Amino acid sequence: MNITPGIRTVADFYTESQPYITLFNTFITKHALMGQAAVDHINYKCDSAETFEHIRALFEYDSEYIYQSIISNRRIALIKLRRSIPTGLGPIALLELSDQKPDHSQTNKFEHIEAYPLAKTYEDFLQLFATTETLIPHARVHHSTQDIDMGNGFLFRCTTGPLIEKIKTGEMV
Repeated sequence: MNITPGIRTVADFYTESQPYITLFNTFITKHALMGQAAVDHINYKCDSAETFEHIRALFEYDSEYIYQSIISNRRIALIKLRRSIPTGLGPIALLELSDQKPDHSQTNKFEHIEAYPLAKTYEDFLQLFATTETLIPHARVHHSTQDIDMGNGFLFRCTTGPLIEKIKTGEMV
């Protein structure tokens, strides 16, 4: 079984997430995003079905709920964390756990934190970064975003609103 050596327990998940939370907090401070955006979720990509199943199983009895769907021919689990992760934009209460892509291109890693504007339009929100950051567009059928590399390939993902709302309106109808 090929399981990421760093995440063997729920406690390991929280410990392993901390460097990324620090990177995120530095980024939001640099861009003065407090009060302008809300944090939605943190994403963890898995290198194999075994890793996905292992991490999902860790949270089966240590979460509020797990919602799983097939998106782009792979499993995506949205896990409501029992213990939120504090950030400068508020607590992260959701983990988006991504199974390996069909092309087997993923490695085990925290990939992004997703946030959305509070008072501004999405377009105005993106303008906050226009002169200082490179926005990387990701047009997907289910969820289009703009990404900013905060360092070491870890992304600040800009979106229009909470992922759970997209799931409720797009999948649970």
